[in-house]
Amino acid sequence: MKHLISSALAAAALVGMAGCATTTSESRSSVRVVNVNGYSVLDREHVLLNGGVSRHYLVTLRQRCSGLNFGIQLATSFPSTATLYYPMNEFIVLDDGRRCHIETVEEVESEEAALALIAERAEEADGDS
Repeated sequence: MKHLISSALAAAALVGMAGCATTTSESRSSVRVVNVNGYSVLDREHVLLNGGVSRHYLVTLRQRCSGLNFGIQLATSFPSTATLYYPMNEFIVLDDGRRCHIETVEEVESEEAALALIAERAEEADGDS
């Protein structure tokens, strides 16, 4: 059984990562998953997926993920080509097997734009408190 779980985790890591692009609809009822070739951990609640040179996708997790650190390996719960529907039931799998559930995925222009969006939302949340 232990080998089966280890094999499943290894297979999940080999599947690779995928990015999500939001649809043009304001309701964001679904996102289209496209191939991703890298990622950056921005903080314990946000990951930036890179789809080639010009595509970037900001992944916001439902809550802070304590195992999400710079330099770790991670995988996603979805294949490289799929359509994901809101509310999302997807997650990021950390290298130790823990799961961090995804709240939203949205396309952004760059890492700088993603960081600015995170800061803007943090300010809005502080203003609501």
